[in-house]
Amino acid sequence: MRRALAVPALAVALLLAGCSEESSPEPIEGEWVADGPQPPGFADFADQAVIQVDEDGEATLGTSPTRLCGGAEVAEVDEGEGGERTYRLAFGSPCVSVNVPTSLEIVVDGDTLEAVPPGPSGAKSFRFRRAD
Repeated sequence: MRRALAVPALAVALLLAGCSEESSPEPIEGEWVADGPQPPGFADFADQAVIQVDEDGEATLGTSPTRLCGGAEVAEVDEGEGGERTYRLAFGSPCVSVNVPTSLEIVVDGDTLEAVPPGPSGAKSFRFRRAD
């Protein structure tokens, strides 16, 4: 009798564990706002900049509400120790009317995000904090 109950109970537990894991969002999902002064170089990605990432891995960035560029793809590159995750954000084609980076290397650690455009090493990071 115990064996007969254990099998369905195990199946239900595995099903619930699978469902809860699928519904948990990626750490990068949500809205991020600039945290303090930002490095120069991108007029629409400065002190008032935002990054918005939806559940499908599409990102919009710029200065809300009128200077935004959407359609960037976000992909996870690495999961580091302590919950830190690295992502790559890239546009298929550059935004013509909005001055934002065409790609970023992003590190998410809890409620903080650091983004660096590709280029020479030692480039300054853009810093963001979670808005939601």
